[in-house]
Amino acid sequence: MKNLLNTKIFTILFFSIIFLLGLSSFQDYGVYFDNTFRRINALLWYDYVKSFVLEPGMSFANHLEHLIKETEYVKNDIEITVSSLPSLQPSPLAIFCEFFIDLFNMEDSRDVYQFSHLFNFIIHFAGLYFFYQLIHKRYKSYLYSVIGVLFLFLTPRFFAESFYNNQDILFLSLTIINMYLGINFLEKPNFKNTSLFSLSSALALDTRIMAILPIALVLSFFFFKCLRSNLFFKNNLKFVLYFLVSTFCLIIVFWPYLWVNPFSNLLFAIPQLTSTATELTILYLGKFMPSTHVPSHYHIVWIAITSPLIVIFLFLFGAFFLLRRLFIRLAKLNDNLNDLWRGDKEMFDIYFFMIILSSVLVIINKGLGYNGWRHLYFIYPSIIMVALYGFYYLHAIIKLKIIKTTIYSLIIVNLTYLAYWNYKFHPHQYVYFNLFFKKNFHKNFDMDYLGLSNKSAIEYIINNSTNYPIKIGTKSFSSLENSALILSEEDKKKISIIYKLTEADFIITNYMPRNKDFIIDKKKYKKYYEVLVDNKAINTVYKKIK
Repeated sequence: MKNLLNTKIFTILFFSIIFLLGLSSFQDYGVYFDNTFRRINALLWYDYVKSFVLEPGMSFANHLEHLIKETEYVKNDIEITVSSLPSLQPSPLAIFCEFFIDLFNMEDSRDVYQFSHLFNFIIHFAGLYFFYQLIHKRYKSYLYSVIGVLFLFLTPRFFAESFYNNQDILFLSLTIINMYLGINFLEKPNFKNTSLFSLSSALALDTRIMAILPIALVLSFFFFKCLRSNLFFKNNLKFVLYFLVSTFCLIIVFWPYLWVNPFSNLLFAIPQLTSTATELTILYLGKFMPSTHVPSHYHIVWIAITSPLIVIFLFLFGAFFLLRRLFIRLAKLNDNLNDLWRGDKEMFDIYFFMIILSSVLVIINKGLGYNGWRHLYFIYPSIIMVALYGFYYLHAIIKLKIIKTTIYSLIIVNLTYLAYWNYKFHPHQYVYFNLFFKKNFHKNFDMDYLGLSNKSAIEYIINNSTNYPIKIGTKSFSSLENSALILSEEDKKKISIIYKLTEADFIITNYMPRNKDFIIDKKKYKKYYEVLVDNKAINTVYKKIK
């Protein structure tokens, strides 16, 4: 009883520290173009839902047509023209965030985006807690749970993006919750577990259609359990049927676009959402290439260079031991499927590995890569789960105490290094590359491709100038208008964003050049400020020499 109480106290303390770190950090990050697009999208759909509630006599179709055909839609410093049509799949959580923004009557863009960053972190925090429970369900060890959560929380890119990435990290968190509830459903099918799994599945699917993969895997394992036992099939078939019906209904509830003609709109939306029409120019292994035709190794390389080495090291061991066990079992498989896995824990291991494998194969088949592997972020918890299996297996087979101590020491050293790196380069953790690749990453890969470091550059210019307004421009892809949304109203008045760069007092570059015609003449401009990460400049400000 005393040990249980101590464990609960430790768990509360552990997550309290994580939450306090989030509260102390959410105001430090900037705004990028996807933030504004998704905000516009969420606003349109929120107003769609709100107008229906306030004017129930108007049809759904008329509500949507009215919003889209407005000649101008201005709210919270964001302008939407008739050409800015909404995405067909708004995130339900993004719409929910807009509800709170409306409820608290937030008008200033800085308040809006800082609240959005806090909201994103709260959802991620919930995901971390469910991840803690998921790991404990598999290993019955609070030590493993803490290590796994720290792997996820302290991985620098995920730490930073947990605040501003309101699509990929939200989907990652929903995937964790869905995995945990899906495993509960597999272990003990009943109406409670089925309802919760259905709810999480609908939220995940309405956020990103790739959620179909982990959900389909749960149903596949449920099918295998039915093949093993006729009694299991007879007792639990009703729960699968209930899941399918309730999930489809909840998908419609959380997806406003489906409120009119659910079946036809869904059939129209799916090919639109799986399209790879958007094309960017990306830097990969020192070469520029289109984002819609990346090589098959693209995502694997990005995972390898941006994940902590200890996670990669343990994952390789875990994958090896897991695949070896699986192949041995397949070779001895009998007609009753009784040797594929022995007990639910072994089934969970296969489930996590299959999430990784199936998702990577789908993305590789599409040949799509947008400045990293953010479309695959949702598999990172499963990568950690396989890494923990590698740690578990090594601990089981290694008898020498000195080797076990060495493995524990490596984990502690790596986690300590990650914590230090996060602190040292805050808030620019989104440019993290692990030790093997940090020497020349600036020559081979995109760095601050979102332009988040523009916030630091603009604030430095404002804080070290006296003559306002200051004329600033950028020769990079990212928009300074987006970056300025996070500034206070007072600071916004101190700058004037210039598009004709020859007239700018300061020129900012985050090394994602799109204005190749303009070359910074070192005789006319001097280096004024740099944002450095691992001694590499990710953002540079040049000041005009007068």
